[in-house]
Amino acid sequence: MPLKIEKMISGAYGLAHDDEGRAILVKSALEGEVVEAKKIIRRANTYIVEDYDLLEKSNMRIDNPCPYSSLCGGCDFLAVSEKDSAMLKEKMVKENLIRLTKLKELPPFEDAEYAAFPSYRSRCRFHVSYKTKEIGFLKRGSNDLIPLAKCMALTERLNDLLRDKSLILKEAQKLRIYNGINKNTGLVEVNALDGDDAVSIGGSVIKSMGYYVSSDCFFQSNLRLLPSLLSFVKENALGDVVLDLYSGVGTFSALFENSAKKVYSVEKNPKCLALSKKNAPSAFSFTSDATLFSKKIKEKIDTVILDPPRIGLDRPLIDIINSWKAERIIYVSCDSTRSARDLALFKNYKIEKAKLFDFYPGSFHEECAFVLSYDA
Repeated sequence: MPLKIEKMISGAYGLAHDDEGRAILVKSALEGEVVEAKKIIRRANTYIVEDYDLLEKSNMRIDNPCPYSSLCGGCDFLAVSEKDSAMLKEKMVKENLIRLTKLKELPPFEDAEYAAFPSYRSRCRFHVSYKTKEIGFLKRGSNDLIPLAKCMALTERLNDLLRDKSLILKEAQKLRIYNGINKNTGLVEVNALDGDDAVSIGGSVIKSMGYYVSSDCFFQSNLRLLPSLLSFVKENALGDVVLDLYSGVGTFSALFENSAKKVYSVEKNPKCLALSKKNAPSAFSFTSDATLFSKKIKEKIDTVILDPPRIGLDRPLIDIINSWKAERIIYVSCDSTRSARDLALFKNYKIEKAKLFDFYPGSFHEECAFVLSYDA
């Protein structure tokens, strides 16, 4: 039975409905395309098509440049150009905002930013088979290893690690002894981060864009777009006191060095906070859960910067932030469905502006920043 794709939704799925009115999700299918499903998989109450014949093709569709794309689970949105990728993701974000926040009209969106696909990614997690000495990523929808000779998304130095293998295998052997093998995959996971002049593997500290960073701590992987995100956050911070929750290595806290602003940098991971202290030495740094720390705040906060993990914010934290009546909230998000639910819970706040940064071209992942102003 042919399926007509009505629109794209989060996760790079095309949405269609069958003759019985059931919603069908079709992986990487574009709006307007017609597909013939080879197999429909039911997961809970969701029907998913990952293998299909393309009967009618969108004008946006391009030839996929990656030889591993049909197997590897990393890049599943290579069917369009970088420009169209950013446009489609922005459209999805807007639909999530309307649907989940119940906004009657959208806030102004600044022009989405994107960068070229090849060799953009400076951070990754290699999966290593200790038995076969093979290195790669996981097959889409499974725990099977797809050995790679080269990944188009990675920087040249990270690909050098793939070609040589020795450093990754050495680190995998060490991690196998100290951390063990992932019980779900049977593989060892090795983090790597490319910096200004060197690669961090095994948690070594290097510099990237002037920041002290480590493969053991999160740092944005698209350095071509990171300066734009940093400028956006800095330009929209108001007042004298800034609270940077989930601060990581101090990516945003460091923006206010040599300024008159008082900055609190809060990060649960002590390794990351140690780097944050080096990157933002004038900030008041605390190793703490964001919600627990926020309960102790007595000082008036002017701007709250939030860059939470994919799961978003705890409801108690949102309630605490509401009680502060801060002049400005800047919410950086890698999942617009989760952030839209959070944004709907900020009472007496208006979303002043938003911007999409396509940090992950070739992948369905998105990155957005939202600016909220107190509007009692």
